[in-house]
Amino acid sequence: MHGQSIFDLNLPALERVENVTRAQFDEEVRPAGRPVIMKNVVQHWPAVQAAQASQQQLAAHLRDLDVGANVPAFVAPPEVEGRYFYTPDMRRFTFETRQIPFRAIVDKLLELSSQARPIGVYAGASPTVNTLPQFANINPMPLVDAETIPKVWLSNSARIAPHFDISENIACLVSGERRFVIFPPEQIANLYVGPIDYNMAGQPASMVDLTNIDLTQFPKFETAAATAQIAELDPGDAVYLPSLWWHFVESKGPFNVLVNYWFDHLKHGTPMNVLALALLVLRDLPENDRTAWKSVFEHYVFDEDAAHAVDHIPDAFRGVLGQGSPDRDAKLKTYLQAHLPNILK
Repeated sequence: MHGQSIFDLNLPALERVENVTRAQFDEEVRPAGRPVIMKNVVQHWPAVQAAQASQQQLAAHLRDLDVGANVPAFVAPPEVEGRYFYTPDMRRFTFETRQIPFRAIVDKLLELSSQARPIGVYAGASPTVNTLPQFANINPMPLVDAETIPKVWLSNSARIAPHFDISENIACLVSGERRFVIFPPEQIANLYVGPIDYNMAGQPASMVDLTNIDLTQFPKFETAAATAQIAELDPGDAVYLPSLWWHFVESKGPFNVLVNYWFDHLKHGTPMNVLALALLVLRDLPENDRTAWKSVFEHYVFDEDAAHAVDHIPDAFRGVLGQGSPDRDAKLKTYLQAHLPNILK
């Protein structure tokens, strides 16, 4: 595998399902907790139909919806070859971030489409409510609630390092070619994850270059690679990614457009904040203490029977250990408000 691309490994293809309905998605796909390709879910979109006619028609469709907003975009020199990542010394990134009018990005991608070695342009996760406010009405997504805001991604060729999303994700390909290499959450130890608070786009990313694998530097990646699956999307297809599943994303130019939807069960903020607090409070304790606290967390949070860990306590006295409810949540918030200032001061 040393020096190889992950795409040379004949990875197994991700499961594909046809004609997914909202009921099937809610009752079968999401509860299974596994990634899946959903064929032709958005084939009906005018955006997809325009893309299949020509790049120019898709560009016209997007321009018609554009309201003139700027969006953050990555711009990279040709020699980067679309790998938006750290420089070798990790002091900088391989790209610059600029605020660019959405329409100008569309026009620039069309302009670059005739060049053999263009600069890289990548504008990700732009909420359509700000840029293309009528997109959701004209291109309805049948598998999510109406209040779930679509986000649009534009680029020419790009390679995005393996990372996870905190929320569940449905990513829908509108135009171009896009493929995902997907790893289960438990492979985090074999993916050589980079910094949490210094990264390309908000989430920590694997340091392994999947197109030039270095097993001398990253020997445990061989174990991760054995679990990988590949998802190749055609325009109109979508891939469902449960929370925390790692995914490498490759898009091929010259005019690649994807729309995604993030949604989740979270009610009280991101668990990444809890992780940061655990790093502050727990990780540097002596080993015996960490082992003891691990037992406590497993008992109250992670064990299959955690919900029943306090069945022996009368309901009226369970306090913050009670089942989720507005009253329990209020007690927890009061507890945290009283104790967190002492930790953070």
